[in-house]
Amino acid sequence: MSVVSLPQSAPESAVDSDWLRRYRGDRRPGAVRLVCFPHAGGGASFYRNWASLLPDAYEHLVVQYPGREDRLGEACVGEMGHLADRIAHVLRPLQERPLILFGHSMGASVAYEVARRLQESGSAPHHLVVSGRTSPTRQRRGSVHLLDDEDFLNEIVRFGGVSDEVLRHPELRDLVLRPMRSDYRLIETYQPTSTPALSCPVTAVRGTEDTGHTEDDSRAWAEVSNGDFRFLPFPGGHFYLASAMEPLLRQLLQRFGPLPVVEPAV
Repeated sequence: MSVVSLPQSAPESAVDSDWLRRYRGDRRPGAVRLVCFPHAGGGASFYRNWASLLPDAYEHLVVQYPGREDRLGEACVGEMGHLADRIAHVLRPLQERPLILFGHSMGASVAYEVARRLQESGSAPHHLVVSGRTSPTRQRRGSVHLLDDEDFLNEIVRFGGVSDEVLRHPELRDLVLRPMRSDYRLIETYQPTSTPALSCPVTAVRGTEDTGHTEDDSRAWAEVSNGDFRFLPFPGGHFYLASAMEPLLRQLLQRFGPLPVVEPAV
């Protein structure tokens, strides 16, 4: 399966801002907002099918990074601090209802940095779920983004981020290269100056055959939790969640527990 992010129009229902997309027709706010963060090179549409699997009480929002899909004409953001600052700014007004942040791969690191900023401004998210990513306490520099185009794309194919079919089409290849290289540069140069613990529960998820990081790297997310931490393994490689969407959401919903009571607006 290819998980590359190609140009798409905005979803039929409601673009909340330049940064958020929703794929469920009902615009009423849910009791809880689940905000998803895509992987390197990925776009919001990767999470399109999640909306139909969530209970009605969950409002589903997906972050759309610049430089892909319906934001293709915009410059990519190549530095973690700037990206996390922008997204945290967008999410703060939505914290009148509990926010659950879910990030996969690069998106897990972005979600953690956004959670840090929300907590530092006075209100941590309700829960952080990090998938397919090493804990920031074990963050290591990388050099894949420095490879020439041919070697860079071959490495992405090996890791499962794009299909051979895309590489055979020069136009598709060019569309993939810019956001993918920018995202790899962002995550491979990301060096957190500190890794404060979050006051919310943290859940780490990993495909058991993921070659990008070890189980210990994933379990190390416990070091940025307040003690309410759980590790969930799933069969598969780095993109295990593409085929395990339903069982993953079932387990996560159980982990989230009863929905918080939200007072009606006066």
